[in-house]
Amino acid sequence: MSRIRSTTTRAATVAVATGAMVIGAAPAHAAPGTWAAIAISVQTGNIGYAYEYPSASAASSAAVEECGARDCQEVVRVTNGCAAVAQAENLAWGWAYAASLEEAKRAAVRGAPGEGARVLAWVCSGAHR
Repeated sequence: MSRIRSTTTRAATVAVATGAMVIGAAPAHAAPGTWAAIAISVQTGNIGYAYEYPSASAASSAAVEECGARDCQEVVRVTNGCAAVAQAENLAWGWAYAASLEEAKRAAVRGAPGEGARVLAWVCSGAHR
């Protein structure tokens, strides 16, 4: 089993965001040894994601660029695993990474303080689901 490496800026944060929307996500099968990242904008609710990048910094930069708002920040990056971002009804954010997609989604929902959290985006890096 491959080791999961990740960097997160915070485990969860409460933020007021408007216009958060469910977006598509990376395929569950990505190239092994590559990096994935997710960035969010607290002000706009925008989410950007990137996958299959050769380095952590490249994935982070691509996710921030795709997010498309001035305040976009990477919140989670991963190699050989999956990451997810969730938001609760009170607009609190949560994010996480794990060895499998389902584990990452569950952890992101648990990390969003508040009721009714749902996954808004996810990415996988390496050959993981």
